[in-house]
Amino acid sequence: MFQIHDARIAPRRASRSLRIGALVLAALACQRVEAPSDGAESPRAIAVEDDAGQLVVLRGAARRVVSLVPSATDILERSEFAVLSARQAERGEIGSIEMGFIPSAAFEFVPRIVAALAVRLPGVSFNPIEMMSYEIVEALRAGRLDFGLTRSRGPAGPIQAARVINEPFVLALPADGALAALAEPTLADLDGADFIGYSTERGGYLRTVHEGLFATAGITPRVVLEVSQTHTVLALVDRGLGAALVPASASMVHMANLTYRRIRIPARFRSTIYLSSGARGAGALHDRVRDVIRAALADLEGATRE
Repeated sequence: MFQIHDARIAPRRASRSLRIGALVLAALACQRVEAPSDGAESPRAIAVEDDAGQLVVLRGAARRVVSLVPSATDILERSEFAVLSARQAERGEIGSIEMGFIPSAAFEFVPRIVAALAVRLPGVSFNPIEMMSYEIVEALRAGRLDFGLTRSRGPAGPIQAARVINEPFVLALPADGALAALAEPTLADLDGADFIGYSTERGGYLRTVHEGLFATAGITPRVVLEVSQTHTVLALVDRGLGAALVPASASMVHMANLTYRRIRIPARFRSTIYLSSGARGAGALHDRVRDVIRAALADLEGATRE
């Protein structure tokens, strides 16, 4: 048998319950080592910590100073780590987050988010996954993602979405083309001009916006090609195949024969990005990550908050 005579044990920063546990293990270990070999009843072991911080085990008249046994030290450290981790998780400081994002968000939005999370929430493992909007919506509804950056708000129901970007379009032009020579090109200059458009494949949101814009402006560009991704649109423009209207964030992409121009477009025709979350997007961790994402995008052109 043993008795806990004093609950203090190094390291002194440990909680009282953890120190008691370590003392118990230490006393048990000494009792096993020093048990009488003649079968006599083992005297009671009393474990205490002296003023010097040493662990003292008393058995009968014997007094022995021992170091904290490895098993007790290990359990103490593991227990302290578990308590710390639980508190960090409760505060939303650690955990794992998966976010789907549309390909065009990779130009500027996703790098900003990754950098901001690394600084403000270094204990969070963040995994961005490139997907199409409809794939993100499906994954959110199925609980496979925590967040998503999508083009549209998506269907009503379990998914919550708030617009975080409402950016204008810019005109992407071949640098050696006629339109690039204009100081301030207008929508009217696109009427009958070779144009690289967006297809309906894997979404079609930007094509829908362009169709509404052209109808409102009363123009009909000559669509040479339609593709689904902005980086492909820009590569075709760079080859001199036509002009294009792309989200302003894409203008950070530079190619040898590619240039950009501002163009006046009615404010209702914009490129939007929504921050969406589903069943997994609840709790302290998700609240903190959501705040960091919003802050990372707050100073961009077209940033908005719903």
